[in-house]
Amino acid sequence: MSTQEQTPSSGGTPPRAVGPLPPRSKKNPPCPTCGRRMTVKQVMPVLFASELDDVIYGCEDCGTEVKRTVKRA
Repeated sequence: MSTQEQTPSSGGTPPRAVGPLPPRSKKNPPCPTCGRRMTVKQVMPVLFASELDDVIYGCEDCGTEVKRTVKRA
């Protein structure tokens, strides 16, 4: 999975690809509410995209859920 970084459009410069995320970002994300690490609750394949999965992370403390789409390893 690659992300794109957008720069202010001065001269019509297209966004550039940043590349793969650092290894640290492949861990479970922190909870946006309380900051603790979330756990994987569910993994589902994305329809019509054989290389992608939807991962639902949940916080055991406050119950917040986050859905992320990730490239299958």
